Amino acid sequence: MSEVYTETTDGLADSYLTTLLSIGNLSVQFSDVKRAPRYPDGSRESDVEHSFHLGLSAIELASEHYPDLNVGLVAQFSLIHDLPELHTGDVRTYDISDDDRQKKEEAEQQAIKRLLADLPPGLSDLLRRYEEQIEPEARFVRLVDKLMPGVINIIASDASTFFEDYGRETIEQHREKVANKSRLLAIMFPEFPIILDLHLELVEAVARSLYKA
Repeated sequence: MSEVYTETTDGLADSYLTTLLSIGNLSVQFSDVKRAPRYPDGSRESDVEHSFHLGLSAIELASEHYPDLNVGLVAQFSLIHDLPELHTGDVRTYDISDDDRQKKEEAEQQAIKRLLADLPPGLSDLLRRYEEQIEPEARFVRLVDKLMPGVINIIASDASTFFEDYGRETIEQHREKVANKSRLLAIMFPEFPIILDLHLELVEAVARSLYKA
């Protein structure tokens, strides 16, 4: 993959135009990063589509349930939250092993370092703030992000190819696996109980959809 933030070679002196062309290059590359969830037609969701979906969802949830949050900042963090996947790709985490999770986190840290150095200053600062996970808007976006795959899987129905990607297991095994993740999220994000409750409802809806329960 080519560098995300590059200087043009056609003698363009206007730094603003150079920046816009670099961001355009970034957007094109980002749209090529495919995720695990599939759409009803069987095609996989891209990172651009996912970020747009997350932005709309996070804005609505923040406006409705957490009005003290800055929804503009929520939207901005949603746009840049997955930019490290420009270098790492999307790594599936449903049944990821501890070793593979550690490798994923190490690769993401290297990708973040590259991006912080290569991105235009405004985007670089925004990504840094998101990765620090100090501001409530950044933490909110990271939690709402966990809802998105379930939503797409339900919409896709049989086209989700969930079992093709992960193998078939019993509904009880599936519920226990996602329950462990829900318990971890409750520890990590106790300040957003409404979203945590929504996550529990969503994972059960996904289970019923997948297993026709």
